[in-house]
Amino acid sequence: MGEPAAEALTLPEQSTTSLDFEYSPGETADAPLYEIEEAASARTGMFSVPGLTPLVESWRTALDDLHRETGLRFAIAYTMLLQQATGSGGDRTGFSGDLDFMSDWTLVGRGTANAGRLIVTGEYRHSIGVQPPSDLRGEIGSLQSTTGGFNDRGWAVRDFHYTQRLFDGRLRLLAGRADASDYVGGHRLQGINNSFSNRNFSADSTTAYPAGHVTALGVSIRPVDQFYVTAGGTNAYGRSTINDMQYLDEGKFFTFGEAGFTPVIPNLGWGRYAVLLWHMDDRDLLNLPSDNGFTLIAEQDFGERLLMFARYGWADDGALTGIKQSGQIGMGYRGLLGSPLNMTGAAFGVSDPTAAGQDPESVFEVFHRFQLTAHTQFSVGFQSIFEPSRSDDDFVGVFTFRFRLAF
Repeated sequence: MGEPAAEALTLPEQSTTSLDFEYSPGETADAPLYEIEEAASARTGMFSVPGLTPLVESWRTALDDLHRETGLRFAIAYTMLLQQATGSGGDRTGFSGDLDFMSDWTLVGRGTANAGRLIVTGEYRHSIGVQPPSDLRGEIGSLQSTTGGFNDRGWAVRDFHYTQRLFDGRLRLLAGRADASDYVGGHRLQGINNSFSNRNFSADSTTAYPAGHVTALGVSIRPVDQFYVTAGGTNAYGRSTINDMQYLDEGKFFTFGEAGFTPVIPNLGWGRYAVLLWHMDDRDLLNLPSDNGFTLIAEQDFGERLLMFARYGWADDGALTGIKQSGQIGMGYRGLLGSPLNMTGAAFGVSDPTAAGQDPESVFEVFHRFQLTAHTQFSVGFQSIFEPSRSDDDFVGVFTFRFRLAF
């Protein structure tokens, strides 16, 4: 079941067509509508678990019926991440869980290209054991974190925003609480719940985004099928754990604009070639300076199975992120070792720290994600961190194990 085809979305790691996105063609796998779509979609798994699979499917069928009748859709996901770093000294193990509650409600324009949606999501992050994976960065002395998220933050409201399509979907508006990094500066394998873990690849780490989901306004324009512009601004003082509207009168904002070209190349497939420009105001209440910079993104399908990406980011000052510049290149390959929805990824990145006396840090990461059942995934991966910028070690390895249940 589901909404009419005019509102169908395509998961970000799959080939896309001209308008198969919710707000911006630069949406990542962490964008809320794609997370809901992933959870709600019954996929071809490698196994069926007697008792469990029919139970999940019956629950999902009930939710799909509600969606079809009212336009209201719910999804739930729980992800566990275990990381183990090599070497001695400090606690080298991180383990945590992330429970997500997600919903979207098509309030106007159901079955048309001009739909309006209210999107509400929340999550509970918790540590399992002594420390979460987010703390490993301090233990091993790396510049880039071994993962985004997966900390011990507790409850938080993430998204609470409204999106509206106009002019047959060519103009799209967003207003409310959102994370700008879900919509610009990313690539299709940028998703900590199902793809790369290291922030070299799972985030646009040179851009000084606010700390998570904050008050935001944005517009995305698609004048022709192969060109788009997405621009907007967010509260510079915001973060996911507070109601940041109390700081709007400070008049400090993070502003951004991304322009991109999205051709469909014969015998290859969909591609995206984009540039993001950004500026973060100074924040007197936090004693933080202003900064600005840019990010270049290229991603391209090569047939039905292979996709590749490259990204380069630069910050004028770099004091806000601790990273002056960073570059990555990587690939994903669909369908190895079982289900056609399995994904294999490999990427290499180099980051230049802002602090004097610290060496550039290089990271190579590889992972394989198994689609175990229609609604469960298991991923195994390894990160090779060369010359960690805040350590005397020449090399640190990080094993990654991730399980996700989404329905």
